[in-house]
Amino acid sequence: MTQPFAIGGNILRVDLTRRAVTVEPTAPLNLRFPAGMGVNNWLLLNETPLGKAPLDPDNPLIFTAGSLVGTMAATACRMTISCKNVLTGGFGAASAGGNFAPELKYAGFDHIVVTGRAAQPVYIDIDDGNVTICDADGLWGETTWETEKILRARIDRPTLELLSIGPAGESMAAAACIIVSRTRSASRCGVGAVMGSKNLKAIAVSGSGALQVAEPEAFMAESLAMQRYLMGVDTTKNLRNFGTSTSFEAWNKLGSIPVRNYQATQIDLDEADAIATAVKEKHYIEKAFGCFACPVMCSQYQRVKSGPHAGTRGEKVESQDYWDFGGKLGISDPAAVLALSEHCTQLGLDNTNATNPIAWALECYQRGLLTTDDTDGLELAWGDVEVISQLLTKIAYREGIGDLLADGSLAAAERLGRNSERFAMHMKGQDLAEEMRVFKGWALAIAVAERGGTHTQGGPLTERMPLQPELSMQRFGVPTAFDPTSYEHKAELVIYYQRFHNLLEITGICFYATYWCGLQMMGPDEVARLYSLATGDNKTADELMTEGEKILYLQKAFNMRHTTFDRASDYPPERFMNEPATGPHAGERLERPDWDRLLDEYYGQRGWDLASGKPTAENFRAVGLPELA
Repeated sequence: MTQPFAIGGNILRVDLTRRAVTVEPTAPLNLRFPAGMGVNNWLLLNETPLGKAPLDPDNPLIFTAGSLVGTMAATACRMTISCKNVLTGGFGAASAGGNFAPELKYAGFDHIVVTGRAAQPVYIDIDDGNVTICDADGLWGETTWETEKILRARIDRPTLELLSIGPAGESMAAAACIIVSRTRSASRCGVGAVMGSKNLKAIAVSGSGALQVAEPEAFMAESLAMQRYLMGVDTTKNLRNFGTSTSFEAWNKLGSIPVRNYQATQIDLDEADAIATAVKEKHYIEKAFGCFACPVMCSQYQRVKSGPHAGTRGEKVESQDYWDFGGKLGISDPAAVLALSEHCTQLGLDNTNATNPIAWALECYQRGLLTTDDTDGLELAWGDVEVISQLLTKIAYREGIGDLLADGSLAAAERLGRNSERFAMHMKGQDLAEEMRVFKGWALAIAVAERGGTHTQGGPLTERMPLQPELSMQRFGVPTAFDPTSYEHKAELVIYYQRFHNLLEITGICFYATYWCGLQMMGPDEVARLYSLATGDNKTADELMTEGEKILYLQKAFNMRHTTFDRASDYPPERFMNEPATGPHAGERLERPDWDRLLDEYYGQRGWDLASGKPTAENFRAVGLPELA
């Protein structure tokens, strides 16, 4: 069998219990799935034992680089990390950019499958084909930044790339993430806790190999043309100047911010203006840069020069950070948001899964369900930066009230009782980042996402774009892609974006370079051309979108094996149905009869059982997964 193009060629298996390393070829699995997320999901589905808790050592933790990662395809830098979800018990995955994934492929590997638990803390060192399990002396207990500093001093290789967990992962907090390339966060689903459960502190990688593509001249010409094109697009220029934070003001004006644990949907306009002005006037941005092969460069190096947070410096503050800290927790000082975000990065905390239980606690305190007897003497108040910083530290180390909050808002509410469950804002157990009342397609995607509560598995940003019905029909086949409050045709739109998002997960291309983010950016046709020229596996856009559909069915199959999720699991929190939005869409909410019709339409479009929300045996056969029928 010849090795396919554009891949590293191997799957690295590391059994930490036996301290054993084995290597096998990727190619046999590529006969069924493009390298990347498809292979990852297949391995996760088939190698996760039944009946095991998410942090059981027998469960795999799987790292993958997308099929185009390491080539010159624009923004092909993404790595996906898959595991059994710590918060939901079902499918879990997190994604990160940076430079780690390309380096992994240059070392000859497309995937790393980690199982078992080391007797003492270790890290994995990959130097081309040489893989060593090393004792993590002096690393356990350190922050992610200090870990990177120590390992760079210990490992003298010029192309070294690293990922690691912080104290949150070591304590197996469900809010723990994995930090990649120092500032990229692979967040959600407790991936950092799974890594910590294996006593694995870090992975280091260096590669000196090269990737071959099927049609070098045509691929390079196409790649360079796309790089140049993207550099001139208005969406790119905006992201390069301000990062994703530039969208915060527009989201707030539309009334789509989770304010004080979702009690409202719009931040006070004066407070929001303080944040927006700091972003637009670049009070803290000093330079822009990008991940591997990225012409968009949406990352900014930021530094606070004065005030109580002077000396804070870091990278990659996102619009979502302003949802998490500015919206959910009531903080209007952008310097404080930057400081708290960097605090999370060093602790190895997922901002969303850390701030949601804090928001739950703040509301419980507001309503008298928690007192200082429960909070280690802390008086919990919206916008109190010092108290919130202390709570983040307590979560990471599971100290005091932090132990209650460390496993997410639902688990905290179930432990506390006192009728506090109604303030735990989650989907399927995963803490929410997103406000759901106004934008109906957005809400549907978040609700049905297999990993629980996420807009990056089908959320249509078109509902925030000024499209005309004609362009909506031309691009998406529906006339309402731009209409936020309409339920009509939103199931079709979400299914389209689920397929597209999974297509991008297969290739490792960043969402921000595609027309998920702006309709001038790359679409399925452009991605398909790059994929075909690089891999020699000539696929049309429709064929690659079908591969994206297969990805979703593998996730669905995982949840059908490991959870009791059904139609009831696809209903949003009661707050979104009972308490109306504020701001320009005041009064909007998710009406139950309308939601029922929307779910019927979504399941019906897919041919799934309407009562359970599950695929049929014939559905699995139709997408090319007959053994799962």
